[in-house]
Amino acid sequence: MIVRVEYPDGYGKNFDVNVLKADVRLSDRQNYDRLFVLLPAEKTTFRIRHFPFNDKRKILKIVENDIKSNPLLARKDLVYRSLFFSNGEGTTVFTVIAERKDVEEVEKREADSLDSEVVSLLRIVLLNEKRDGEFYYPKEDSTIVISIKGGVPVSVRVFEGSKEEGELITLEGVDLKTLPLFGSALQVIKNMELNFLKEESSDIDVSLVRSAVFLLLSILILSGTLFAGGFFFKRKIRDIRRAEAVLFEKRFPGIPAVDPLTQLRGMLASKNFVEVDAADIMNDIGKMRKDAISILKFNAGDGRFSIEGEAPDISSVTTFADRLKKFNAEITETVTLKNKVRFRLEGRY
Repeated sequence: MIVRVEYPDGYGKNFDVNVLKADVRLSDRQNYDRLFVLLPAEKTTFRIRHFPFNDKRKILKIVENDIKSNPLLARKDLVYRSLFFSNGEGTTVFTVIAERKDVEEVEKREADSLDSEVVSLLRIVLLNEKRDGEFYYPKEDSTIVISIKGGVPVSVRVFEGSKEEGELITLEGVDLKTLPLFGSALQVIKNMELNFLKEESSDIDVSLVRSAVFLLLSILILSGTLFAGGFFFKRKIRDIRRAEAVLFEKRFPGIPAVDPLTQLRGMLASKNFVEVDAADIMNDIGKMRKDAISILKFNAGDGRFSIEGEAPDISSVTTFADRLKKFNAEITETVTLKNKVRFRLEGRY
């Protein structure tokens, strides 16, 4: 798949993105499959906040209220998008704020993504396995400085003129001018997307690939009880197969969706694609779940997951949690009802 990344002024490069191999390279091809536009740091502002909890819906509401109540921002017509990072004790939210007029200018170009220059540089820093320190990127008239701790953004500053602060952001084989463009192309395979052209969702963020895998695992877990035999089951299977194809084609526009689940299994088996993700947890649950345990709700995102369910007694809950110990599962809540126990597990992956 060929991705073109441009600044609003038109300067850009083409990149060959191989999703299966998780590889991005500069390309000489003139035609492209997707267009990304990169919003310069000077056209944005940033907010970083730390929360001692992981409820994304609640966090987004707080972030929205903060921006609307800020006297410097309240009178402007703004668009903002956020990235979520697990900080060990809760969630760190990195919010990029832009003026709506700048977003609308890009919408006229029918681009697939309006990315942030700062986020693209952050991807480069993390690609280089830098998890602590200050990193700077020099531009013609300004300097961007990103501070991170434990792989989580701490601050972003944009200075006028030249300012060397910390370690220069570089990538072997990529010149400095092309570096942010390369970082934007990385969003296809690094699952760290920030797109001003999409609505910000309060639902748990799960990549389209994982969503398709969840569809399969849901069938495996529920088929024995909810859709056992009959016409209804066959119709549901057809609907899900169509949904799988749509999800696959959206995530991999250049790859025909011949057999999405088989193709996804191959991708998930690739060492470079993903090592451990929420699909692994769902797969383990499907293998180990007994009839005595009922799974009512499963949420995953930003390296954390939660499971809500019912069991006949607390001993069954403890056994279930023990079998998920490799995912750091812990019992965080139990409620004893008349003849069953409602429970909640939380863990990390």
